[in-house]
Amino acid sequence: MTHGALHSLRALLDPAALRALVLDLCAIPSPQGGERDAGMFVENWLTQSGFSPWRVAAVPERFHVVATIGGHATTAPHARDLLIASHLDTEGGLSIQQTRFSLPPGHPPDEKVEERDGVFYGAAVANDRGPMACFLMAADLLQRAGIRLAGRFHLAACPGEIGPDPIDEVQGVANSGKDVGAAYLLANGGIAPDFMIAAEGTDFRATAQGAGYATFRLTLLGEPVFTPLLESPADPGDHPNPIYRLGGAIARINAWARDFEKAHRFETSWGTTIPKVQIGAVRGGLPHAMGGGTGVCALYIEVGLSAVDRVQDVRREIETAMDAFGPTLLDCVAFRPGGVADPIAVQPLLDGIDRSLQATRGERLAVADPVYASMWRDHNVFNRAGIPSVTVGPRRFRPTLDDLMDATLLYALTAIEICGLETPE
Repeated sequence: MTHGALHSLRALLDPAALRALVLDLCAIPSPQGGERDAGMFVENWLTQSGFSPWRVAAVPERFHVVATIGGHATTAPHARDLLIASHLDTEGGLSIQQTRFSLPPGHPPDEKVEERDGVFYGAAVANDRGPMACFLMAADLLQRAGIRLAGRFHLAACPGEIGPDPIDEVQGVANSGKDVGAAYLLANGGIAPDFMIAAEGTDFRATAQGAGYATFRLTLLGEPVFTPLLESPADPGDHPNPIYRLGGAIARINAWARDFEKAHRFETSWGTTIPKVQIGAVRGGLPHAMGGGTGVCALYIEVGLSAVDRVQDVRREIETAMDAFGPTLLDCVAFRPGGVADPIAVQPLLDGIDRSLQATRGERLAVADPVYASMWRDHNVFNRAGIPSVTVGPRRFRPTLDDLMDATLLYALTAIEICGLETPE
């Protein structure tokens, strides 16, 4: 990478064009399962900008948009292939019925996507189409600057990063997230990069690991009793209706969760994963037919998993926590493993990002806050496949136009660092 390349890229980067791309892309409603319109926007933008994008799709309406530049000297010793990807889906899209049982009355609506005084607002900007706009613009800059990359620089706009997961009666591809997302792209997208970047907000820091998760259904069993015949015990724990034992079950899970988060902390030189636990849903009984109470209720427990956690071991921990509580069943109903890059294999990528960040912002690359290594991001898929990957991007919340311009240059320079030039200088 030369100062001449950076100067050329800066000169070509139009703040107004980047601002318009961010606002136009992020203003498109793209809830989980409804990514089609945002995908079509990316596809059209790439086509109009001189790229030749193609679709990769598990189902027609939920497709990845992929494009490639470079590849002018793929057999050169210094040539490497890089994939930068972001996800199209953003939180939201719940039905009225779903909202009724997940958000309290008066919950504020989704923040409007807009820019005020150089600061960008809206969930889609943060998660994750702001960074997506940056690497799309980065590839455009490289093309317009006439920079011929030795290796291939792949771009991907992906569906299905957030979720959901098919659980209980909610089944099928339409209710699947990660199965149609980055994992499908890796298996069927026709690209096999040497390195991968999940372009998401990290406040210009990086981590080479990420958390997975498991969802456990803890079912409490009891006995339905016709209400007029019921003799209510003084102790809720003695009630035949298992709903009355939920308080005790929650107390046990909460105590176990606090210990779990400490015991399963996972630290490496490029990240700290602190897996968290939360009960996210409860089910039991039939509200339209309650004459006999219920003999079944269930808690749905989300458990974060570090890259080295085994879901089988976690299941045994929960079973131990619930020992002698009463009749229960425990099932793992969803599971996504975390990932971590090989520390030696990922170093060239980190070094390239570090040099690019120094050139762009005059600062060294540092380790991202643990929260960014304690959530799911799509670099997990690639790290678990042996492709060294990190997540790095601009300010996560309320990025400024300057932040997004810096991220655009960061991605462009990193592509030069990793892919190399057709004719090295």
